[in-house]
Amino acid sequence: ARVLGCLMRFLDRVLEKLGLRESNGFFEGSSASPSMSSVTPGSVFRRRLECFLKDPDTYTAVMCMTAFVVGPGFHVSGKEEAVKIVNEFNQRVGMDQLLFKAISEMLWAGNSFWLRLRESGRIVGLRNIPLPSITAIHRDDSEIRALEIQTITGASAKIDFKDVVHFYFIKHGNDVLGSPINRPLMEWRTIYDPDRNLSYQIPSYYDIKWSMEWAMWKVLMKYPPRHIYQFPRIGGEAQKEYAEKIKLMLPGEDIVTNQEVKVIDVRMDPRARFDAYVEYLDNKVTLGLMNSILRLFTKPGFTEASAKEANRLLGNLVTAIQRAVKRIVEREIYDPLLESLGVDPAEADVRFNWGIPEKPKITLEDIQRFYSTPPHVEPALTRSEVRKLLKNLGFPITEEAPESAKIIESAESVVIRLRESEAYDLRSAKDLVIDRDRGIHLTLIEGADWLKVAAITFDKKKWPKWNSRNAQKWFEENFETIKSILGDAKNA
Repeated sequence: ARVLGCLMRFLDRVLEKLGLRESNGFFEGSSASPSMSSVTPGSVFRRRLECFLKDPDTYTAVMCMTAFVVGPGFHVSGKEEAVKIVNEFNQRVGMDQLLFKAISEMLWAGNSFWLRLRESGRIVGLRNIPLPSITAIHRDDSEIRALEIQTITGASAKIDFKDVVHFYFIKHGNDVLGSPINRPLMEWRTIYDPDRNLSYQIPSYYDIKWSMEWAMWKVLMKYPPRHIYQFPRIGGEAQKEYAEKIKLMLPGEDIVTNQEVKVIDVRMDPRARFDAYVEYLDNKVTLGLMNSILRLFTKPGFTEASAKEANRLLGNLVTAIQRAVKRIVEREIYDPLLESLGVDPAEADVRFNWGIPEKPKITLEDIQRFYSTPPHVEPALTRSEVRKLLKNLGFPITEEAPESAKIIESAESVVIRLRESEAYDLRSAKDLVIDRDRGIHLTLIEGADWLKVAAITFDKKKWPKWNSRNAQKWFEENFETIKSILGDAKNA
């Protein structure tokens, strides 16, 4: 037993040197198992990237499916303040482009990893972790614990998986990594021969396909007519000179000479037809990519009904991918984002939804119905809102300043006067500071049952950036709210 133990330890060290086993009990790669057998994930992901970038069928299938998934767009729902936080984050990180990259990686590599970037504990962004840069994936029985990556400088860095967003569609068996849609096309297979009691390795479908294309290229190079030129009476240097000139001849050119010459046409005829083999392999590739849309591009004779059925089948797969991505975005991006900002995700109830909600189409009849109400009923739309809607419909509506408003700018302040001083009793005027830091205060006049604004003053000493333009903008954005608050205060 002691000798056996020493032998096993020696074997472990040999396997470790060969990169086939990890001494720390973790394993790498997508086809590994808890028995510690492993493959280097960098080579696995590089292989998957090669199949994606260099195989036209795979590239088209992945890009089409990604476009189907991301194309409808998305919107966020939930509590207003939380939705505002999430939308600002989406805009900052470019969530549209991020999702396109993440989903395409998820399809061709099975996985997409994004590091949460934090400043003072708050999540401020996401950064993609390039798959070929991953040198080790540390795991336990059920999940990934850490990633090791090689940086551009060649240094090694270890990333705690708690700070990583992991996009994947499906996992098989005891794998902790997701599987790409084309995984069956990349795997080598083993076949057992019972007569000889031997096992054989069958190359992957990609290797067979690319080998077939290479063989086709070789055949095509042999099929064009070739010629042998014989000059019976020429030899030595003259023959070499003619040979060099013939090599430089373009297709369709003839040789002109006063010497005796014989031209022999050499042709090769195919001895066998491989149509059935090619079609079989093509069918397997199409099935392996799970994208029946490819047939619409390559096969003639599709009817409208069969095209609709192909779209329906692909639509079911797209919906399943969208649901998987939705859960990942909500649980691994939005919930941690809100928690880092002190917002309870359960109360915020933020949801990621595919598709962009359609805005109602507004007509003149709609505007008239909501504005023209009986005298005893308050209109649903104000006059300013009606003017804005009409302007959006294309009517040449000019900006309207409030009646009797006048802007007076001096070196020390900007004053928006709403009523001339003669219109009210100066003894009833009151000042109300509403923004001390920016120097904004109201001049109010009070009646028996009303409270109105006579003027708004913007103090340049408090905030030197005040001018007539931004004071006018502030007035237009806030005056209706101020009137509403004053009315409520008087009624109270």
